Amino acid sequence: MAQRLLQQRCGQQCSSSRMCPGTTRCFKASGTPPRRRLVLVAARTAQEELRKLEGDRVRLRSEAEAPWRSLRLVLCGFSIASAGVATLISIPQLIGATAGVPGALATSDVLQNIAINLGAVGIFSFLFSRDWQAREKQMARLAREEALASLPVQLANGKRLKLGDLQSSSRVVVVAGTQQQVSDAVAAAEPYREQLQRRGVFVVPVVLGAASSEPPSSGPQGSLAAPVAGDLKWRATALNPGAWKEWFQDQLALAPNANIDRGLYVGLRLDGECVTCKLLVI
Repeated sequence: MAQRLLQQRCGQQCSSSRMCPGTTRCFKASGTPPRRRLVLVAARTAQEELRKLEGDRVRLRSEAEAPWRSLRLVLCGFSIASAGVATLISIPQLIGATAGVPGALATSDVLQNIAINLGAVGIFSFLFSRDWQAREKQMARLAREEALASLPVQLANGKRLKLGDLQSSSRVVVVAGTQQQVSDAVAAAEPYREQLQRRGVFVVPVVLGAASSEPPSSGPQGSLAAPVAGDLKWRATALNPGAWKEWFQDQLALAPNANIDRGLYVGLRLDGECVTCKLLVI
């Protein structure tokens, strides 16, 4: 299996030889050990499969939210094509009517048919364009939600998981901003902690701004106090702050009124969907 993958990815003429040059000879030419090369190929293949699965999940969620949109797009497309063909057929009829060909339709009837067909093309084109634009916006929103669900967090017991792993049991609230803003927001929520926990609220503080200017790391954000054992169902630590900052920057492009310097938060429902498409100011 590994050799077949190498044959597919090797740039040399693998099909002309029973032994793929991407094995021992290819390893010698590239200077990469064979075992290391196999690991790289396997990792690349796994990443491609994960991206494909994420894309399939986005499409499935899109179909679940708007189950009739695909049918409307197909019907509108067929209607546009049908009305367009009918318009083309009416052109020779119009020429025959204006030329006085015997047996031709009346000019007024032909013009009426052309007007009806052109009106149908315009109406169905408008409906198709509106549905298509709504679909593109929905797919972009779902893709952002999937990207948010893939961001890593660390629980108080040291367990590392993705944010999406919490969506079935918690209403996650991501609080982002400077160190002071995040600390103030968490402290302001502390008096209502018991009530919020009963409602399944789970807080993920994310330090941005000055704290996020440091080089991205794969460990917890050291500037924020780590959750203690009692915070297991209340708060988690955001890992890989560079990835979190990148996600918020992408979101800010869609929320011009939001300012990362003023502090932001995003609320998620139990199904992982954002409560609002806009980032709200703390």
